[in-house]
Amino acid sequence: MTDTTGAQEPGDAPAVPASAVWLKGQLLEIASALRPDRRPELARAWTDPVRWRDPAPVGHRFLFLLCVATDDRPTPPDDVLNAFAAAGWTVRTQRSGPDGESWATAGREDFDVRVYTGAGRGLTTLTGWTPVVYAERQLGQPLFTRSTADGILCDGCHGWGVCLECGGRPYSGGSGGYGRCWCAGNNAGPGRCVECGGTGLLTAEEEAWLRRRHGDDAPSRQPPPEDGHDSNTGAFLAVSRRPCRCGEFRCSWRNTLSRTDGHLLSHFHATCRTCATRRTHTFRLPLR
Repeated sequence: MTDTTGAQEPGDAPAVPASAVWLKGQLLEIASALRPDRRPELARAWTDPVRWRDPAPVGHRFLFLLCVATDDRPTPPDDVLNAFAAAGWTVRTQRSGPDGESWATAGREDFDVRVYTGAGRGLTTLTGWTPVVYAERQLGQPLFTRSTADGILCDGCHGWGVCLECGGRPYSGGSGGYGRCWCAGNNAGPGRCVECGGTGLLTAEEEAWLRRRHGDDAPSRQPPPEDGHDSNTGAFLAVSRRPCRCGEFRCSWRNTLSRTDGHLLSHFHATCRTCATRRTHTFRLPLR
């Protein structure tokens, strides 16, 4: 699957399954109903490769990122969640930040959507993903793939949370496949990944080490504002298509708006899902 910037995942591009076509249609339909006078913007479409023990992917998860264009007035989070509920989705979690941001998730069968509304008017995003589609060997669903994790995937289990030698069954490893797997003997079992203890993610200490390794050990600083966009939607579309200096684009952008000197300042910040670099961008927008 090729993302909207033209960059392609390593290896052969997987065929787009019917599940991904259905999900994309659902997201566009729900987002269009929020503002019938404005079409939602498809910011990106991409895949997360899923690995087991070998470097070659055994399957892919298909993802879509949409931006609901509502720059002239805010979209109440409840309106978005009610639209998902009306379409047969179940709203699972919802929380708000002190500065006005809000997050929620919705699910339907094995499909999930992350709903995000930034602080201030004008930005609501929907990130939807399919269950992992396997090419040959049928496995269960990992705890996380890179785009759906709130952190960096564990190096030992690639986000599965289980020991990849025994597949989560502590007595199927060892000599001949029948002995006691070493994961149980190292106090991570039964069947859990030894390195992450079953979480599927790097610890906070490991993330900090990774950040220092890539030269990002200083406090995050706001870059000078960029011009060239007349709306927060346009600014988001631009920043969502920019890769990190390591080449990775996967991250969850957060957004706050502030007013200064007759302009709006749109601040975006996120953490790279590969190198843990703290990414920040600021745009100067006109007041309406």
